[in-house]
Amino acid sequence: MSSFQRENDAAISLFKRLEFAVTPIVSGDFTHHTHHHRDRAAMASRVSFTQYRLEAEIERYRAECQWEKIPGMIEQLLAARIHEDDDYGTLLLAEALLEECLQENTDLLRSSTPLMDKTQSKLSRAKGHLNTILSQGRLTPRYLNEALLLMAKVHYVQGRYRDAQGMCARVGIEHLTQDDQPVYHLRLLAEAFVIKGLSLDHQKVSTVSRVRLIEREEESLSCFLRACDTALSYLQELDKVVMTPHTKTAKGSLAPPPLDIDLSFFQQAALQSAYLCLLQRGHLAQGAHQLRRVLRVVESRGSQSFRKSAARKLAEVLLSSVSEDSYWLPLGHPPSAWLHREGAAASKDAIYPTIKPPQRYSTDG
Repeated sequence: MSSFQRENDAAISLFKRLEFAVTPIVSGDFTHHTHHHRDRAAMASRVSFTQYRLEAEIERYRAECQWEKIPGMIEQLLAARIHEDDDYGTLLLAEALLEECLQENTDLLRSSTPLMDKTQSKLSRAKGHLNTILSQGRLTPRYLNEALLLMAKVHYVQGRYRDAQGMCARVGIEHLTQDDQPVYHLRLLAEAFVIKGLSLDHQKVSTVSRVRLIEREEESLSCFLRACDTALSYLQELDKVVMTPHTKTAKGSLAPPPLDIDLSFFQQAALQSAYLCLLQRGHLAQGAHQLRRVLRVVESRGSQSFRKSAARKLAEVLLSSVSEDSYWLPLGHPPSAWLHREGAAASKDAIYPTIKPPQRYSTDG
């Protein structure tokens, strides 16, 4: 046997002994690590399910405006150590504080009286939380957009209309209009449109040129029209949410009755501002046309009071301003002569834009 062959056989023998010695240890370690990996996977699965359940419940409460439930949900997030690395819980707390403050001051909002930090502790705390969130920048784009919209609302109720408009301009609307967005995003979007429109209307126009004034009026009307359609879509989608039983309802037990929907100041403004704006600017035909559009929207529980108000306003306009000769059918367009006499309220592209059109009753037959 050659020396090369002897060295080769010795190397093979040594390798086999080493392999035999190491294999039990490796095999034992692999089994331990496999069980450890499975335990970690199961734990991650439980955490993932808990996070999904909690976030789904939070989204529901935000859609239903059940702000009193939010502090308890934040405590559950903290206990489950979810969203430890961002400001999600702070965002929820800021929104709940802000909305509770606005609910308590509806009369001041209707009279356009600015809310002050020194007399509104909840507003002051909410603004502090939002400033912290925006300065730290730890939120994802989706939640950062929500923080910007909430800050726009803070600016508006405090009379800083230009700042409110600026916050709305910073929001990435595309993140709020995707098909898979939660229902409460429609509420936020409707409120953002009406806040921008109202902010434009509130700004002083003494130094604004005639051309710029017309552009501003068109822009604000476009915002109001978008706000109305989006608010109606929100109420339709909300009906589907509130009629769905909670996952915690025991089998065989009765689901809790649907909540009564009490529309906030900004939700009411989103529904009403478009036709009120047209009528106040003297565009009676287009105002009546807008009223007919909203009355053709499929009814939802939250829109019932609004529909009654819209029907009364339409009756007032038709009875006081429309003669028998100038009346037009509900599904038709206002007479061109009347529109020409009133003047265009906005450009053709701006008059009826919409992000997510509400479902309307069929006009067939």
